[in-house]
Amino acid sequence: MVKIRKILALAEKEVLIDIVKNVQKRKMKGAKGEWKEFLVEYDSQLGDSLLDPSKRPPACLVAFLNTFTKEQDLEFCEKIMTYHSNRKAIEQLNKSCIDVQSSPQKLASLTFEHPEYPKCFSFPSYDEDWVMMKIGKVSKAIKSTRMLSVDCEMVLCEDKTESLVQVCIVNRNLEVKLNELVKLDKPVIDYRTQIHGISAKDLERATCSLEDIQKSMKKLLSDGVVLIGHSLDKDLKALKVDHSRVIDTSLIFKYPEGHTHMRPSLNHLRKTVLGYDLRESDAPHNCLADAQAAMKLVLAKLENKFDGVIPLKIKESDGVVPLKSKEVFKIELVKLLFHAVPIAVPQKQLRRLFPKDSTVKLQVSLTGENVYNSSAVFKESMEACNGFESIKGEEGKDSSGVPQKVISLDIKYKKDAGSVSFYVRKVLKKVSSDKNPADKRSIQVEETKEQNKKPTKNSDQYDHVKEIQRLKKDLSDRSPADKRSIQVEETEDQNKKQKKHSDQCDHDKEIRRLKKEIKERDSELIHAQNILADLIKIREL
Repeated sequence: MVKIRKILALAEKEVLIDIVKNVQKRKMKGAKGEWKEFLVEYDSQLGDSLLDPSKRPPACLVAFLNTFTKEQDLEFCEKIMTYHSNRKAIEQLNKSCIDVQSSPQKLASLTFEHPEYPKCFSFPSYDEDWVMMKIGKVSKAIKSTRMLSVDCEMVLCEDKTESLVQVCIVNRNLEVKLNELVKLDKPVIDYRTQIHGISAKDLERATCSLEDIQKSMKKLLSDGVVLIGHSLDKDLKALKVDHSRVIDTSLIFKYPEGHTHMRPSLNHLRKTVLGYDLRESDAPHNCLADAQAAMKLVLAKLENKFDGVIPLKIKESDGVVPLKSKEVFKIELVKLLFHAVPIAVPQKQLRRLFPKDSTVKLQVSLTGENVYNSSAVFKESMEACNGFESIKGEEGKDSSGVPQKVISLDIKYKKDAGSVSFYVRKVLKKVSSDKNPADKRSIQVEETKEQNKKPTKNSDQYDHVKEIQRLKKDLSDRSPADKRSIQVEETEDQNKKQKKHSDQCDHDKEIRRLKKEIKERDSELIHAQNILADLIKIREL
């Protein structure tokens, strides 16, 4: 208590003003009542006629704050002082000579200078259940090279907030420093098991509370540690931890051909920077692997000193899966997707983005604490294209190269008003393949020299008949009904009797002929698709 009193006596006036204003908002009472009641006794001449703390001298503000004796009240005042101390320290760190800064500090400064930082990293740090970390001495922090990487998994609760269910922390050597499941303290409506693989049954064995995790993080984040993460602000909100020295990999890497304020996904960075797939397609998140991936991204940035994205060679000994194949995307033109839409934006406001006579129908799915996704479904593909073009916004591409726009709206939500941003993009179907569509649809049939030279056994003969039937069916699926039908004579003896060597050769020829015709049809289809794409471009112009 004595220590806090001394700090208050030396505090700058703007800090004292902020503390008193926050005390007013919470209607906190000291030994002489609330702020208004204190003023009546403190200054008999002015009394409560001058309530604005900024109009009062520092001595008056300190005298009021010294009337608080409860531990929780003093802790609240200390949080606010720590916040201002950290803010001042961060400004000093960023203004310091770049030659003096350690490499991690340079990336922390890069994160701090990003235009999205103020919005993303503004936390309700003064709340009772939040923990605020101290930066400590600037002289030590500026040279510190200690780094930790964190990743968290969350569930959606009944009150529409997110709760922490797993946290993983690794050091720069990718060694695990913390890996715990977290006990829930609120009812859950969506465990999001399909996202992170954690079920309600898994959480029954959790022994750590959020408070336990916060205590562990206090120890880990001392002495000038820089905390790393991807979209780290979301993890810190789930942890309810305010740590000022951070490196956010979604802010320090540039998004190629994207929007200036657009944050690249971890999937995109792990492929383009690290050069490997973190997980199989549609597989659940791996909290530990994601924390390690964020650390690897920062180490790659420090080692290569690049601002954009570059492919790096990954050793097999690192235990990673090499990037397998390119992905071919097919646009599903009858649908658009609004994502990361703030809950302050109602559905009817999204509907107004399209013409009044539009056939669009919106389908909503809640995805987080303050945002949701909404699919815009149309009856015709051309209307979907026109709908996308009619929406005003900054155009670019997402991490997969899909056309996307950033929409900015001025909204009024309850008593609040301001500008919000979210995204709309075309919906794609993804098919993994190293080849073009024609190659992908080509039939894979093994043909050996023995098949061309020797008669086959009865089982081989029967397989050839089945192969011809399958190829004919595949070819008929690619062709309009009753057109270019395959003229092939088939007799009952082909299904019942063994074929001679001459019949075998005919079958081989028939298979090759059918394969050739299928490839020709595929080429025609691709040509038609290219013509359609050109027509769409002309229409857009």
